[in-house]
Amino acid sequence: MASLGISNESLHIRIPQLFLKSSLTHIKSYILCVLALLVVSICCIFDQTAHAAISIGWTNQVDLAKIAQVNGAYRKALGERIYWKQYDDDFQMLHDLAIEKIDFAPVGLIALTSAVTAGLQVRIIAISSQYGTGSGLVLRNQSHIDKPEFLVGKKIAVPFLTSAHYSLLKALEHWKIDFHQVQLINMPADKIEDAWKKGDIDGAYVDGITLLHFQKDGHVLVTSQQLADWGNPTYVFWVTMDNKIAEKPYSVEPFVNTTLSMIKGFNQRKDQLTPQSKDVVDVSKLLKISPEETLTLLKGNLYIGQREQSLIFERRLPVYLGNVALFLRSLNVMNNVLSDYLIYIYPSFVDDAKIK
Repeated sequence: MASLGISNESLHIRIPQLFLKSSLTHIKSYILCVLALLVVSICCIFDQTAHAAISIGWTNQVDLAKIAQVNGAYRKALGERIYWKQYDDDFQMLHDLAIEKIDFAPVGLIALTSAVTAGLQVRIIAISSQYGTGSGLVLRNQSHIDKPEFLVGKKIAVPFLTSAHYSLLKALEHWKIDFHQVQLINMPADKIEDAWKKGDIDGAYVDGITLLHFQKDGHVLVTSQQLADWGNPTYVFWVTMDNKIAEKPYSVEPFVNTTLSMIKGFNQRKDQLTPQSKDVVDVSKLLKISPEETLTLLKGNLYIGQREQSLIFERRLPVYLGNVALFLRSLNVMNNVLSDYLIYIYPSFVDDAKIK
């Protein structure tokens, strides 16, 4: 769950405010500034020269896109060279998407909802993954937090304004715990690891390799899979610009077809994968983690098939994005909520995909 780059490690929640005033001003100003840059960047699109290759954004999350990266699946499907550009920040990825530095990007719900609400003409073309057991609230064993009610008064770290933050607040809401009763500390992922090692925090909502490492001396109280079962799923979406769909549908179609084909193939053979499987080994080398960790994290996400993606696009996604926007407004980060998010969802490529 990519952070927005906010680094107020000592930020604590105080009754009745979710953010300290100065921190809120910093966070809100940061996001408004980035969103303004995103919208302004649209004006530059038509001045860009044609790409010599298809460019795809990527993060260090372990998912099926990494398999495509190492085995050349998108290159084969699109018949063009693929340039992979790495990011740590979803907003920067959306900025580069707007000015055509990249063509496709995997983006989390907070950055996406913020950007489209601000007017960025980006379109959801497929669901990359849904957070599952590879993401969750992990607690130090020494803190003796074995039940949700024991979270009261404890220090829990999470990068604010991320999918992890959203999930943590939804978990507290499910347990009927007022978030003011928990010391939520805004901290980026790399700082969370340091704080855990020093014993400065009691727990954190994290994902990926960080979650695996923390489980060596901690335990998971709730996962994103359980939150999804409670009605609060968190997705990573494949997105592209609206003008890309209009001008180059011939590249979007095989991209989505390949994405869905990979999902179908993985879901059919995931139980046969081992740490020695070629794709697993190659992804582990790319991310510099062990094959065993790679396989665990690959299976820690959910990969949604074509039929279910079509249903989500048609029935759930507009309401889901609207609810996320209301969440952001409740944090006083975003003033505006759109009446309808349907126009930012482009289901045709999923609906019409011909997958193998």
